[in-house]
Amino acid sequence: MSNSILLKELQELLNKSIDPTMFPYQKGNSIRIGQYIVREKKNGKFRVYDCKSNVMITELFCKSSAVALAKTMAKGDTSILVSIQSIDKEIQKWYNDCIFYRHTLKVTKDSIKKDIVETRYEIARDKTTSIRKQLDKYIYA
Repeated sequence: MSNSILLKELQELLNKSIDPTMFPYQKGNSIRIGQYIVREKKNGKFRVYDCKSNVMITELFCKSSAVALAKTMAKGDTSILVSIQSIDKEIQKWYNDCIFYRHTLKVTKDSIKKDIVETRYEIARDKTTSIRKQLDKYIYA
């Protein structure tokens, strides 16, 4: 790309009106995005709250899921709740499988079992990573 094209794109980006409330920021133990707050609870789960109506929307396993939900809802898309909850449940399932397989790898003495569990661990880790990338589409969109 030439410098003039880059300069033009940068100028268009700077001239756009950007809503400052859409930028996530951390305040205390919570992340605020627009009118929504993400808080981590003692059990390790994340809750998403709506400040205007003063109500908890949902509780999620993964911080990325909670941030993705808060960001999309702050943009005005409230129909995405079920989709993000299902993605979060998949992440939880594959993450727990990873923990189980990693423990099994540490304690097993059987080489055949170790090979099988190693393969399953890699599959579960890859699934967890690919599903988290789906959340990135909601966060960085």
